[in-house]
Amino acid sequence: MKTILLHVFEDSGFESRLQVALDIARSNEGHLTCVQPTTQFAPMSFGPMGGDFVTGINFEDMDAAERAHREKIEKRLKDEDVSWDWQTGLGDPATLLTERSRLADLVVLSQSYGKRNAGDEPLPIAGDVAVHAHCAVLVVPTENMSFDCQGPIVVAWNGSAEAAKALRLALPMLKMANDVHIVTVGDEDVDFPHTAASTFLARHGVSTTLHELKGKGSEASDIIGGFAMGQNAAALIMGAYGHSRLRETLFGGVTKNLLNDTKIPLLMGH
Repeated sequence: MKTILLHVFEDSGFESRLQVALDIARSNEGHLTCVQPTTQFAPMSFGPMGGDFVTGINFEDMDAAERAHREKIEKRLKDEDVSWDWQTGLGDPATLLTERSRLADLVVLSQSYGKRNAGDEPLPIAGDVAVHAHCAVLVVPTENMSFDCQGPIVVAWNGSAEAAKALRLALPMLKMANDVHIVTVGDEDVDFPHTAASTFLARHGVSTTLHELKGKGSEASDIIGGFAMGQNAAALIMGAYGHSRLRETLFGGVTKNLLNDTKIPLLMGH
């Protein structure tokens, strides 16, 4: 993981994803790129005649807040032992991060709990970025203030193309882990069983332990999440699935449930 993109936005999850991104950058001797979506554009007038009224959003205040946040974080980064740069861009944060991920190894985002009551909650963009990004995406719960790059990793495996993509994207992280567990839930016959995933990783020098857990459907997310917690896993790796009915039937609601409820960092690929 040499090029790590960090979503910069002043919310309750920023500190945790910053610390996790810094830990990963240090352990991999990587480079941190701070990506800050910006509102630096002229206010638009709205109304059927194109000028009846203007939006009530105060863009000057938003711009000032963004600049202040950048100055504060840049001051902190100057004291960190990692190389870094800062990028800004207009537009939707999910789209911007997806575009910038073309030449990156990892995007670090925060978990959103789907509630917009709290004004400082992380933006609910992790799912969209995970499905469309060109690299691995790490979704960090707000409680996580560090990342152990040598800690155990759990891989949720169902033999799908998405799971295989996540596994390949996570190879640098898997090579550093002191223990790797490949977990399947249920007895579904797949073209690429977990033994195939284990063989693939073995050829890259990664030894694994295989686990077949009982359960099905909606139980799978709780089973996988509980297993990962029991292993004190540093991260849980799984494929990122879209919202079409076909994709949902492949792995039930596991992706959505873990994305919203996981207590450990979730590394996803699509």
